[in-house]
Amino acid sequence: MASSEYWSRFWRTQISRRRLLKGSALGASGLAVAGVMGCGDDDDGAATPTGTAATVTATPTEAQPKLGGTIRGPLVGTSTGTPPSLDAQRQLTFLAQIPAAYHYNRLVKFVPPTPTMVNGIPSVPIDFSVVEGDAAEDVPEVVDGATFNFKIRDNLNFHDVEPVSSRAAGLSVTADDVKAAFDVFAAESPNRGNWLTQVESVTVTGDKTLSIQLRGPFAPAFQVLFGNSDGGPWVVPPEVLEDEDLSNNKPIGAGPFIFESLTPDESIVWRKNPDYYDSPKPYLDGVETALTGDPEVILQNIKAGTFDSALWTATLWNRALDEVPDGQFFTGPEHVWGGAYFNFAEAPFNDKRVRQALSMAIDRPAILQALDEPGAVGGGSGLTHVSQYADFWLDPINDAAKFGANAKYYQRDVDAAKELLALAGYENGIDLTATTSVVYGPGFGDQMQAFGASAADAGFRMEFNNQEYGAYISTTFFGNLPENALGIAPLMGSPMDSHNIFFTIFHPSSARHNFGPQGDPHGIPADQLPIAGDPGPSGDADLLAAWNAQAAELDTDARIEKVHDIQRMMAESMYFVPWTGTSTATIFRPWVKNIRMSRGYAYGAETLPHIWLDR
Repeated sequence: MASSEYWSRFWRTQISRRRLLKGSALGASGLAVAGVMGCGDDDDGAATPTGTAATVTATPTEAQPKLGGTIRGPLVGTSTGTPPSLDAQRQLTFLAQIPAAYHYNRLVKFVPPTPTMVNGIPSVPIDFSVVEGDAAEDVPEVVDGATFNFKIRDNLNFHDVEPVSSRAAGLSVTADDVKAAFDVFAAESPNRGNWLTQVESVTVTGDKTLSIQLRGPFAPAFQVLFGNSDGGPWVVPPEVLEDEDLSNNKPIGAGPFIFESLTPDESIVWRKNPDYYDSPKPYLDGVETALTGDPEVILQNIKAGTFDSALWTATLWNRALDEVPDGQFFTGPEHVWGGAYFNFAEAPFNDKRVRQALSMAIDRPAILQALDEPGAVGGGSGLTHVSQYADFWLDPINDAAKFGANAKYYQRDVDAAKELLALAGYENGIDLTATTSVVYGPGFGDQMQAFGASAADAGFRMEFNNQEYGAYISTTFFGNLPENALGIAPLMGSPMDSHNIFFTIFHPSSARHNFGPQGDPHGIPADQLPIAGDPGPSGDADLLAAWNAQAAELDTDARIEKVHDIQRMMAESMYFVPWTGTSTATIFRPWVKNIRMSRGYAYGAETLPHIWLDR
């Protein structure tokens, strides 16, 4: 314990020093940022830091909301950047998927879960179990667990924006419109793997009705196929999908907000959709998101009141408590799934002993002590091969007895790690290139550095390579890694269900699995699996069968146990080495009312329409 505590103190000192050095170089980019940073009175009216916990404001009721006003803040907190494209139907990047929920619809969306109190702060669980209609007027009729009959809302209309305004069929969204959008998704989206695997057909049965036939029972159909905000499909008018300029730069949908403009490195602006199906929502007149991820810029704007809210970073939590004492704060377990990933065709990570050694070298509790200031998950926990979903996640550190024998691969044991490396032929350790991208922000950057520093004790000597985001997302992200290389980064920002992670990141039939080599860009057909002798998931017949079994299990309790068993299996194979699950953190100023915090990428559709401003 003494060495772990020393290591934790060391990282607190190192990270704090880096932040102080960064703090002298404040950026400024649009949306009142320049005005705030250019004035000498940005702290006027702010309370003196006290070091005490902030006042917690209970979520107010929706009675008599005040209409109007524009809410401002960074798009994705400290992970904000300029989207390379706004074509959510054809793009992988979270910078396209998050804006999509503002102006597009899914067939269904999720009811924000009820927070619980952790350390005196509302903590929002990762829970996508309650579904309601979005483009569909309600939860569909389900026949035999495999046929879903949807009724599109009668009052769902596309935004009155050219060229959609001039469509001969009018603005009303039809079942044909929905099918056309889903056909493009199935043909062109890098996120289409689950859809192609599970969906047999989409049939229009009337002007406002359609039937989606699956190939068999699929337990997470709503989370993975019909309400997925991390990849779609989205309801997009044909006029947009057929025009590359519109798809990339001027999206038009039927969602709560109408896209107004994107100014690179400055802002994305939306205005209220006056014809939204759930009128008078949204209560706001508009949304302006700053494209800055600089934590100092964000915090100064929050303090000055020019930002109304911001996704924050767990490593700067205590500063926010001190410097924004009247803030409304929310935390929650980490939803973003990530860690170290590999190309199984190349040494050394084609040998599972090396992967196991890397996992056993990581001091997850110490990393969390250093980086997880909110402590929303109690500290000391590590992500497994799923996110920290309510019920589905199995804690390998704090509940090692329940996890079982393979919990040892999550426990730090430097001697055992060195022994495994020696058995694999690396008794002197390994020199590695660890590639990531700076776009993910300082919080994830700190975790990557801590991951590497921790692993070094067992002989994993990592040199970090920070790629430009566009290059990273098209190469390293797909597992295109040479010998003696690995990727370290978040891999999936808003999975709705464990199966999202199992299939999208790991399954060889996924069009975007994060291990190399890619081979067929459409993924490996299921009837060609397993591949004898393959050292990765493609050759693991037992794991492939277990993934299929949990997806087809319609009894929730039985499915939870199957997902727990998969986490135990994958702890031994360590096809990816998950890192720690730090807390999420969000700040709202006190004039933001009726906050219903959702998880994932659908903030624009599931939280913002309910919010109103009292200032």
